[in-house]
Amino acid sequence: LQVVLVKPETFEDGLAIADHLCAKRTVVVNLENAPKDVVRRLVDFLSGVAYANKGTIKRAANNAFVVTPNNVDVMGDVLFEEVDNNSSYFRP
Repeated sequence: LQVVLVKPETFEDGLAIADHLCAKRTVVVNLENAPKDVVRRLVDFLSGVAYANKGTIKRAANNAFVVTPNNVDVMGDVLFEEVDNNSSYFRP
């Protein structure tokens, strides 16, 4: 299992993330440094890429997502729900 951590700052960085997903790699996407308009576009784009590859995209923290290919199951939905309900959970 390969996991790739990326910190995209432009929409064009999404193409490399899509390539990782198509190569069956799990990608942790940290969007804390990306402008809001880029975050929205990237999440929309990556949601489409994940759907087309029968994968998933899940929020891991306030500005972080885990994008997985179809051969990877993400455990810990309770953790993701905790993050959604308490946005300070992952803050340092």
